[in-house]
Amino acid sequence: MTEYLTSETPNHTHDEEKLIRLLEERLTINHNKQKIGEVIVRKVIETQMIQVPVRREKLIIEQITPKHKQLAEIDLKGGEISGVELQERDRPELTVQVSGLSVNGCFASPKIASLLLNAIALEQNHGCQQICISIAVETEAQQKKYQEWFNRCSQESPSSEK
Repeated sequence: MTEYLTSETPNHTHDEEKLIRLLEERLTINHNKQKIGEVIVRKVIETQMIQVPVRREKLIIEQITPKHKQLAEIDLKGGEISGVELQERDRPELTVQVSGLSVNGCFASPKIASLLLNAIALEQNHGCQQICISIAVETEAQQKKYQEWFNRCSQESPSSEK
């Protein structure tokens, strides 16, 4: 293919001709197929057993004296109480009762009673109409001190012995 170029400059008034040859390359492809091996593609589904840690909060009530044992286990999320073992002792019956539905128990320490009351307080719908607490103490000084505390904190006090 022949291409003509002209260049015009102010000093030259005559036309110049240049001949530029275009080169080309040709690629010859060999279309022969050659088998060099085989492959298999497949999908495999595996089932793997894993252990996922699940955190649960439980309130455990243990008796310390006279014999150390677990009294109750309370699941704080579900509110299930399992293994409740309360000691049966001679206890004075409370004179105040709002309805025929009531629960009672005797505890060896104030800490265990406090933990149980705390677990009940954490329930979304605890359903308690009134809570009456009776504590048997060893001395009159303890009775006086605790009764003063009860008088300061309670809404209405049941008939108390003085």
